[in-house]
Amino acid sequence: MKTIQSRDNPRIRQLAKLSQSPRETKKQGFVLLDGVHLLKALLDSERHPAWGVVTETAMQKEEIREAIALSEARGSEWFEVPETVLMSIAPTEHPSGVLAVWPHPNVTPSESLLNQIPKEGCVLMLEEIQDPGNLGTLLRSAQASGIQCVALSEGCAEPWAPKVMRAAMGAHFYLNLIEKVDLISLAQTCIPSYAACGEAKQNIWQSPLSEARGIAIGNEGSGISLALRQSCSACIAIPMTASCESLNAAIAGSVLMFERCRQLAV
Repeated sequence: MKTIQSRDNPRIRQLAKLSQSPRETKKQGFVLLDGVHLLKALLDSERHPAWGVVTETAMQKEEIREAIALSEARGSEWFEVPETVLMSIAPTEHPSGVLAVWPHPNVTPSESLLNQIPKEGCVLMLEEIQDPGNLGTLLRSAQASGIQCVALSEGCAEPWAPKVMRAAMGAHFYLNLIEKVDLISLAQTCIPSYAACGEAKQNIWQSPLSEARGIAIGNEGSGISLALRQSCSACIAIPMTASCESLNAAIAGSVLMFERCRQLAV
């Protein structure tokens, strides 16, 4: 394994830019993988990073050595860097000692989205989800509940940003993510589609979510826009105690997705 000593090395500067700005992902065409868990998730999906850096301390851990060995066997290039260099560019306060880059997947045109939804499948429609943690959690729940396609409107957080990647824990590698989608048109095509609305009279237990072709979740503060609510087949609510006004967007979306999963299993 080669070594890199300088913070001014071109590869280190590239990692620093990816770490500091979510926009760099699309600009450079690479996704930053922060930590061994994302590296292992990528390897488990039968892919591998283009290259990465690791510290001497991190290499003392067996799971990291094994992951890097598998990555190298598949063609990845790895470099050892000093702790101080990695600490200066890592996106987290307590990095695991592993950073890697993966070529950004091609963005699928939104008009072909419907062709990629399985016949009995469902698309998760996210409208202006701005918190990276919420977006990552929703992607993780989508993968776990069997949803394969996620459509994001304008105004959503950058789905390939490091914070979203960490929250999703590898879900990105199993989902078809489509950005800047016209959700109103999509909801009118994916019939039936259901919008999560706290004030809706119909609750999720009364709704045939097993038949859903679309589930819409709205912005953390303002919820789903009126136009999208009107475009969906129905608005549905999660029953809650009177003392609770609303649920976090990621929690609400997860509840809907897993209720669909439960109904499909019945």
